[in-house]
Amino acid sequence: MEKLFVVCVLVVVAAAQDQAQENKVEIITERSFVRTDGYDFEFKTSDGTSRKEQADLITVGDHQGIGVRGSYSYTAPDGQQYEVTFVANEKGFQPQIKIVNSSQ
Repeated sequence: MEKLFVVCVLVVVAAAQDQAQENKVEIITERSFVRTDGYDFEFKTSDGTSRKEQADLITVGDHQGIGVRGSYSYTAPDGQQYEVTFVANEKGFQPQIKIVNSSQ
């Protein structure tokens, strides 16, 4: 009985390792640049996820901060691809979400 348990555990571990390798996501492209007044970056991964962002120094009243604008996209577990574009500034985080395509 003990040998059967050990064999079952080994089979489960091997299956989990195969599943982890199948789900491995890699970065395909990546770029980033830091400026004195902000930054830019973007990346794309092998699972179709991408993100692009640009930040600039802004002044609001007597205060300085960073204003950010960008977008990201991903495929959700339901098979639909979503794209979010956004602005984040003195008015808060302002996203706009759209479904790019659907596999259903």
